[in-house]
Amino acid sequence: MQLGTTQEKLKAVGLETMAVVNTPLARAQLYFKYRPARVLLAADPEAETHRAFRVPAGVLVEDESKASWTLGTVTMGQMQAALINPTGELPVPQNPFAAMETLNKQDGFEPTEIDQQIAATHGMQLAGHFLIDRDGIIRWLQIEAASQIGDLSKFPSDEEIVAAARAL
Repeated sequence: MQLGTTQEKLKAVGLETMAVVNTPLARAQLYFKYRPARVLLAADPEAETHRAFRVPAGVLVEDESKASWTLGTVTMGQMQAALINPTGELPVPQNPFAAMETLNKQDGFEPTEIDQQIAATHGMQLAGHFLIDRDGIIRWLQIEAASQIGDLSKFPSDEEIVAAARAL
């Protein structure tokens, strides 16, 4: 988990790190039992935190004239046509569905019924990274794929986050 290394670098500049996952607590505990995280974690199965911070969740639409990634709507065809390889760990860029399947196989991860329910409920939930000051004011943010579908699963590097923190 990238935030583990980011957390160490942010701690060096006086910041604490927290991650919120939109999965039931029991599932998060099981997952992190085998893949420990070095950050404070919170489970928010209803993605209320994501909504409160206005992190968009994409919506599938059938009518292509109503599809606009910047407005959060996309067709299945557009999702399948998008090619991603955000970390370079895929053999070739793949659509988000194939990429998830490939990475799950590489990790030896077999989705359970709970995972399928999460995907059905929050499958298009994007991620956000925020730097929040002591008064609760957001001083910096990055939203996954905010401008284009091809940026799905691209997250800021440690260097980008630390540079933003230092600039504050």
